[in-house]
Amino acid sequence: MIVDGHVHIWQRKMLPDSLLRAYLEPLLALDGLAMDLTIDREQDWPMSQVNSEQLLESMAEAKVDRAVVLPLDFGLVDPPGVGIEQYNDWVFECCRKDDKLIPFIGIDPMRGKVAEELVRKYVKHCDAKGVKVYPGTGYYPNDEKVDFFWKLMEDNDLIVVTHGGASWGPLDDKYTHPALFKEVLAKHPEMKLIVAHFGGKFRSETYQLAKEFPNVYTDCSALQGWLPTDPDTCKSRLQEAVKNMPGRVIFGSDWPLFDMAYPYAYWVRFVTEEAWTTEGEKLRVLGGTMSKILQI
Repeated sequence: MIVDGHVHIWQRKMLPDSLLRAYLEPLLALDGLAMDLTIDREQDWPMSQVNSEQLLESMAEAKVDRAVVLPLDFGLVDPPGVGIEQYNDWVFECCRKDDKLIPFIGIDPMRGKVAEELVRKYVKHCDAKGVKVYPGTGYYPNDEKVDFFWKLMEDNDLIVVTHGGASWGPLDDKYTHPALFKEVLAKHPEMKLIVAHFGGKFRSETYQLAKEFPNVYTDCSALQGWLPTDPDTCKSRLQEAVKNMPGRVIFGSDWPLFDMAYPYAYWVRFVTEEAWTTEGEKLRVLGGTMSKILQI
């Protein structure tokens, strides 16, 4: 079973223009396309909105069996047209239609009491399995102001997926160092943490964190940004990750963000078919590890 631990869906008004521009403009430029975010024509440019039906079609083509859907909360940096609760409600409702999709909560811990209430809501009524956070919105994970949130994660046995590495637009990657979770995990040792993108340019911090804490995992989402021009870098980064974190590397795509540059099915095929590790380790990366921590 192939499990993608890192995908997204959204409607046009659920993400701020500044973030859509930051994420999509470089990808659109690859194909010589242009977009005008001052014009609210929702279907005029690729990936301005992506729904569960499109995701499921892509999964079927790529032969991916299940996927973890991660809402994105950038609202405290630049408020979108739709509130974060409505966005999360929509994600959980979409995923309820097909058990191939596993919804996580997307919330900024700096929302304080609102964040706590929404987490409790989705755990109680939707059996949420995890939460996506993005410290680049403006907080250090080891700040005492957000410690309540990590305690909530640990108490409810929720998996935390955190962005690691470079950030764009109004986001700041001084907050996205994986090492900033060292104090958090020392205080909350039962909390399961997945550092997305291997931690990007800070990936050595991810590997060091994993040596100290057994509940630290990482995913390979966005690594396909090196393809098709530099497959050797993809292979070497995958090899580096499984060498440092055997049994704790998770397949991820960041769908749909790289689909224009390197289609989803090609990325799955690359990880599945290229010779970069043992077949046993591939099975763990492609679904075994994520299935285990999700208990599916």
